[in-house]
Amino acid sequence: MNKKILFVLLAAGVFTSVGCQDNSMLQNNPALQVSNVSQGKTLPTEKVFNGVIPCADCAGIDTTLQLAKDGTYISGQTYLEAKSEENTFFETGKWVINGKKVILSNEDGKKSYYQMKGESLVMLDINGEPIESNFNYELVKVTPKKLAGEYSYFADSALFTECRTGKRYDASENIDLERGYSAMGVEGGTPVYVEVEGYYTLRPSMEDGLFDNSVIQTGKIRFDKSSSCNTKK
Repeated sequence: MNKKILFVLLAAGVFTSVGCQDNSMLQNNPALQVSNVSQGKTLPTEKVFNGVIPCADCAGIDTTLQLAKDGTYISGQTYLEAKSEENTFFETGKWVINGKKVILSNEDGKKSYYQMKGESLVMLDINGEPIESNFNYELVKVTPKKLAGEYSYFADSALFTECRTGKRYDASENIDLERGYSAMGVEGGTPVYVEVEGYYTLRPSMEDGLFDNSVIQTGKIRFDKSSSCNTKK
């Protein structure tokens, strides 16, 4: 099991003051705007970006960056095919916009920089300048789409396993998935095939100070207990 290393969340008072500033910034930057409801569908309340950036001694760094409306962020990075068991790292802090740049400041005051490029963010160097390289440093904005997997619920634990990758995601925020699963009449904990409109992000874990990869449902759900990931291949 991967050991997760993380940074402590900043004080709530700091988050609040930053959030007021960033709400006005969001209004002037359509690519980073968020909304809650549109035509009966629930849309993300944060902006999430994902991509695999270059790595000197591994197959790449799978990077997820979540920018919340209150001016806080969570960054998760997994070093793919790394030799060390400690290959997943998390960082939290606050973010602001300066022109076309998104600036992240972690709890130690260390800054990292991204350039806005349409609907994507491009990682910059430690000085906030473009990285001179032929490799791809772009993180693409995550948008809701149809996800296929198997969902199970037991003892307040909700789990979604994606068919394509076999990767597991916490699904505890999705009351409609829980209700749909209950309507299937299966024994608790039994995986049931489901297609759901949603997206992947990061959420605080039930274990204090840790984070989980999570799935967020935003639209239609279709359970089918006669199918499975294996039968859909």
